Amino acid sequence: MFVTFLFDQQWCMLHYPKRPNGFAVLILGDQQHYVHENSSVWIENTGRAKMIDQLLEAGYTVFYSNLFGKNWGNRQAVDHAYNLYQIIMRKEILNKKIHIFAEGVGALIAAQMILLMENNIRSIVLFSPCISLDDHLQQEKDRKFYYKKLMKEIEIAHKDNKVNLNMKETYEKLMQPLCFIQVVDQNLYKDQQSIIHAIIQTRKQHKRQVNNHFILQENREYITKKMINFLQENERII
Repeated sequence: MFVTFLFDQQWCMLHYPKRPNGFAVLILGDQQHYVHENSSVWIENTGRAKMIDQLLEAGYTVFYSNLFGKNWGNRQAVDHAYNLYQIIMRKEILNKKIHIFAEGVGALIAAQMILLMENNIRSIVLFSPCISLDDHLQQEKDRKFYYKKLMKEIEIAHKDNKVNLNMKETYEKLMQPLCFIQVVDQNLYKDQQSIIHAIIQTRKQHKRQVNNHFILQENREYITKKMINFLQENERII
């Protein structure tokens, strides 16, 4: 069962499990993410719908927003996601410490939310993430038509703000558990590997929990299983 509602002129969706476990997952989507009045990419895409079903079956309440479309990690999307969290916590009976699942550029929003609500984050899962927008721009520089389109989208998303989004240090310092899940044969952000490796090494040095999983496209069904195992590991302390 799900409901949609309009908040801040953005459609939002809330999925209810049959047997709630009291914990919530906030999804911060990638470029292709969308929510409409009666549907979303998480319902219309078969693989994503299965992911939602598995989370619901495990008892998780799941919520997300359209987040102004291709926001490229802008402040408007960050503030909206934070305010959405507050609304859900006021209306639903849930543990205040939520899990965050961020895909692609959703990792840029998740990192900024850490600064706003770190004490209310239980864990973060990053799925094939874009940690550095600068590195992604460098990766796409040779694809001239796409690069021009990308720069225009970023210019519109960030308006007059200087864009220098590299969230490496934020994820290194994050005290909560962090999990990377990467599809090795289909990754829009393949040039982020050195940054991800550096984050993992730094976190290990400082004894901060970090998990890292590589999955082939043909084995995508294991993504949610690994994710749920990680979430449950970090629910022992309420």
